Amino acid sequence: LVDASDRAPSILNGGLGKVNPFYWIAILGAASAIEFYGINKSKSTDDSYFPGNLGFDPLGVYPKNEADQKNMQLAEIKN
Repeated sequence: LVDASDRAPSILNGGLGKVNPFYWIAILGAASAIEFYGINKSKSTDDSYFPGNLGFDPLGVYPKNEADQKNMQLAEIKN
C-alpha cells in the first residue's frame, strides 16, 4: 500500500482508493457491532453498568477494590 515516495494511504496524501473495499466493510461492521453492543448494554437494567464499562477486560487492568476503581474512572474522564 505504500506509494513510490514511501507514504502510507491517508486522507491528506491520497491512496485510500487502493485499500481493499472488503477491509472497509469489515472495519465498519466491527465498529457497528461494538456500538450496537454498547447501546444495548446501556439500555439494560444492569446495575453494574456505567458508561464505558462493557465488561471486557482481558488483561485484568481494572482494579479490584472500589477506591482504585473510582480513581481509574476519574482518570479516564479527565483523559
